Amino acid sequence: MALLVELSGEQLELASQEAWAAASTLSGGEVEVLFVDHPALVLDAPEVQGRDLALRLGLAHHVSDQAITGPLEVAAELAGSIDIGDAGSFRVRVRKTTSSIEGNDTKLLEAKAGTIIQERTGVRVDLEGPDVEVRVMLAQRAHSGLLGGSVDRKAFEARAVRHRPFSQPVSIHPKFARAMVNLARVPLGGVILDPFCGTGGMLMEAAMLGYLPWGTDYDPRMVEGSLENLSSMGLEARLDVADVADAIDARDLRPDAIVTDPPYGRSTSVHGRDPEGVLEKMYSMAADALPKGGRLVVCLPSTKMLPSERGPFKLESIDSIRVHRSLTRHICVLIN
Repeated sequence: MALLVELSGEQLELASQEAWAAASTLSGGEVEVLFVDHPALVLDAPEVQGRDLALRLGLAHHVSDQAITGPLEVAAELAGSIDIGDAGSFRVRVRKTTSSIEGNDTKLLEAKAGTIIQERTGVRVDLEGPDVEVRVMLAQRAHSGLLGGSVDRKAFEARAVRHRPFSQPVSIHPKFARAMVNLARVPLGGVILDPFCGTGGMLMEAAMLGYLPWGTDYDPRMVEGSLENLSSMGLEARLDVADVADAIDARDLRPDAIVTDPPYGRSTSVHGRDPEGVLEKMYSMAADALPKGGRLVVCLPSTKMLPSERGPFKLESIDSIRVHRSLTRHICVLIN
């Protein structure tokens, strides 16, 4: 099925990678990218429903089924051809992007497409509480589909570090943590390890996606804090106090992927240890712990912190997030 993913407009390359990775996980194999027309992304994802994909994403707004694409001039006709099934009511919503040509009146387009659907089906328009919604995105081209699901963006803000019972000043935002978990492409129900669990942000997102989250940390306070934060949300995880080098030694679990935001130089987090040495320990542990093809998804302030000797790792992707003028984070995906 072709899916129209309406990306959130922030970090578009990362958002595209996340959507493709999450759809690939749901389909059980790599999906085909049909169109990249930021912030529209059209995927050929057999047997993946828009509702299911929307529930997994962090960097998107909506996902629609029956995605079709054409010139801007026929946007109304595209939307008018969408199959609304046996719905008793519908509405059309148009999203215009900065890259679409000037002069497209979204309200007129909604009315025109609505008229086409109504004349074809006899179904009434309901702008307030429709049974279904036909979505239209105008970028370089027109994209349309039947809304399958929407991303609950407010829920990500509610999980931000400032709202947690236990917090630290530096912590990756939940929407980016969700993207990192999706980039790991772990089969549903698999084990995701964060060896620097901190306040438990990665573990929360992994748990909410149906994975078995496993967190370790050198500092017992972090492990206790992660447990407190997870418990406050009704979530569970495996938690151990351990140095990163010993994260899996003599334990009964093995990770399918490692997803982490290391302390990289924050002295309060590494307890006076050499930050570069801590990272090297992590890379060595990951090489031993991950299965062949397993991914290490790591957030770093500099790509120079990637392993100098890649060893078994193959670099799959790097996506950058500008936090502020003096800090850019790089989300790096390494395959074992």
